[in-house]
Amino acid sequence: MKKILFPVLLLACAMAAPAAEDLVLNGSGLRTKPIFGAMYELSLNVPAGLKGSDAKTLIESDQPMELVLLIKSGLITRKRFVDTTEGGFAKAAQSGYASEKTTAFLDQFANTEFKKGDTVVMRQSSEGLSTLYRKQADASETTLGTIAGLDLKQALFAIWLGDSPVQASLKKALLGGQ
Repeated sequence: MKKILFPVLLLACAMAAPAAEDLVLNGSGLRTKPIFGAMYELSLNVPAGLKGSDAKTLIESDQPMELVLLIKSGLITRKRFVDTTEGGFAKAAQSGYASEKTTAFLDQFANTEFKKGDTVVMRQSSEGLSTLYRKQADASETTLGTIAGLDLKQALFAIWLGDSPVQASLKKALLGGQ
């Protein structure tokens, strides 16, 4: 019975989990700052059917997708990350993508110590926006939280894909060079 039950449970878990493996790379680019150089690399993974879509479609889509942020600079601290993301949310709100959940998103990082080489994964699924933090040093991954609702995902993605993106060249790269 155990031999039959295990594969069935494994299949059920795989079907219930957010399917990050079903996503394809839409685009990737560097966030740079004058004098300081590369701050982070950001990749956008989307379902194959959305690959090459315009920014508005990607922001407003309720399909699974994720942003993967790889820290390239030791200058990125938790405080700087939170402050700049908060500013990005303000710009996103001016573009029509506001969420009352931005503080809850930022609060997830309260006990996170950012290090060069670490990764932040922001994954939208049917459960909401899940945030994971991967430490390069020991390859550990921590789920910081999941926040339900499409509005937070839209506000977050609008930071990089909205009408006033954090960096125009990064937006272009995330859209596959469009």
